[in-house]
Parts: sequence; C-alpha cells; structure tokens
Amino acid sequence: MTVSQLFQPAADRRVDILSFGNPNIDLVFGVEQVPLVDQKCLGRRLGTFAGGTTANVACAAGCLGARTCVYGQIGDDLEGVFLKAEFERFSVSTEHLQVVPGARSSAAIIMVDGTGEKALIYVPMAERPWGESLPVNLFSQSRVIYTMPYEIRTFAKVAQLAHQQGADVVIDVETAMAPNVDRLNALLGLSDVVFFSETSFRAVLGLPPTIDLMRQLLRRGPRAVVVTLGARGALAVTHDAAVEQPGFPAKVVDTTGAGDCFNGALLAATLEGQSLQRAMRFACAAASISTSAIGARSMLPDRKTIASLLQSWPPARGQTAGLRQ
Repeated sequence: MTVSQLFQPAADRRVDILSFGNPNIDLVFGVEQVPLVDQKCLGRRLGTFAGGTTANVACAAGCLGARTCVYGQIGDDLEGVFLKAEFERFSVSTEHLQVVPGARSSAAIIMVDGTGEKALIYVPMAERPWGESLPVNLFSQSRVIYTMPYEIRTFAKVAQLAHQQGADVVIDVETAMAPNVDRLNALLGLSDVVFFSETSFRAVLGLPPTIDLMRQLLRRGPRAVVVTLGARGALAVTHDAAVEQPGFPAKVVDTTGAGDCFNGALLAATLEGQSLQRAMRFACAAASISTSAIGARSMLPDRKTIASLLQSWPPARGQTAGLRQ
C-alpha cells in the first residue's frame, strides 16, 4: 500500500467512519491559570458544549463530507437530547446511538487558561454492557472504526470483528490507555492507524516523537502512526513515507478538540484518496481554524474555509527537514 493509499477504496460501503464510543457534555470554564492542588482561583463560565473525542472526530469529518455514523450511548436526560441533536447538526447518523433509561450522559469539566491551553476532568457514564453482540452488519458497511480503547477486552473484540468484516481500526492513544509496554503493544497489534498527541507520546514512550521511534512502533502492527505537535503541526510515518507538516498561524482561543478536528480531517482526506502529504496539510489547516472559538465544535471548518487558508499559505518545502532519523 503506497502513501497515496492509506486506505483501500471501498465504494460498496455506505459508512466512511464509524465513531465507536460515547459523546459527552463539555462544561467549559475560563481561568487565568489552571489551579494546582489546594489552590483556588476565580473563573468564568464560557458555555456548555457537545464533546467527546470519538464524537468530535465524527463531527469534524462530517463537516467535510465524510459519511459518518455513531455507535455509542447517551442518557435519557436533557443532555442526551442535546448530544443527539448536535450529531445530526453535523450530518452524523444517530441510527445506532443508544439511549440508556435512567442514566446520566457523560460529561467533562474543562478549564481553559489565558493562552487557550486546557485541563479537564472526564466523568463517564456508569459502566454498562454493550449488549450480547456488537453491530457486525454495521462493521461490514464501514470503512473505518474509530475508537478510544480504554477497556482492552472490549477493544480486542471490536478490532477482531472489524477486521473480519474488512474494516480498518483507527485509535487515538491517551496516556491512561497504555500504562505499560505490554498494553501499548496490544493496542498497536490490533490497530491499523494510530494517533497520539505529543504529550501522550512522551508520556507513553518516555521520549519525544521521531521518525525512527515511530517506525519502531510500525513493526508492532499498525501501518501508520501520526503525532500531533500542537502549534508546530504534525508528524506522520508509514512504512514508505515520513511527512512533517508545520502548523498554520492561528489566533488561539481554545485548543479543546483541535486534535480531534485534525484526526477527523486527516481521515476524511485520506479516505477520499488524498496523498498523506496533502492530507496532513489539509488536516493541520483544519485544526488551526478550530482553535479560534470556545468549544470543541464551535469552529469546525468546512472545505471552503480550509481551502481559503491553504491558498493563503503556500506548501512548505522539505517536509522531513530537521527530524532526527
């Protein structure tokens, strides 16, 4: 598979990206500086928004024309009603979104400091079984299953069924998912494309992301590893290519969801056949636009907005310059 074919064509499938996971409500507060232990600070409430990593990725890709669907759970509360409506606003199918009687929807408390950087507390729904069977028929109609694999046994089953049905498995690794090398190797061995933020990569691997280290991860299973670098852009490595894309200038108001926007845009671009180099530029542009408003989805860009930014900034030369091999 070449760099221009990160995903195989699949014209017979009706879903490009299946978002596997629960959405959540984001309660966002502005602070001058995120407080430390035993500290108290003044803040201001900035709003209540729809969020959740897998949900944000689906919405970002939906804005860009990808056919997206969510398989997850919400409570039968007013927040659940809001979360469902937000999916539909971004053209994400909610046909397989389950409403759990008597449950409260997932939530997050997000503190945004004066630079736009964030800290958060995540409150998941009470743990509930996904049912006796996973949606095998839906997997067979999906090109990509995108998920956050916190529970390894569930993820192993999801990945096995997805691969049996010819779907690719894409994950975003956070620090808590890979507390040791064995868990990281298990995740890599079950996945086709793996995303990290630079913070998560350093925490999990104990080293900064480099081409050589990312290629070592490829030997454990995936065909692509992608690391977002915040304002500096992103780095992607496959077996036959390494692409470094600088970030775009942005007026940063809130970085919440910027990585999710990047992931959704990169998937949308590569699924439609763009080369990895073009898709990385496209995704970095999308992510930079998304940081200009409070809330993970408040400024998810459409194609016209991204195209305007790309026209303003010519492509950078030497995509792998300055990286340690």
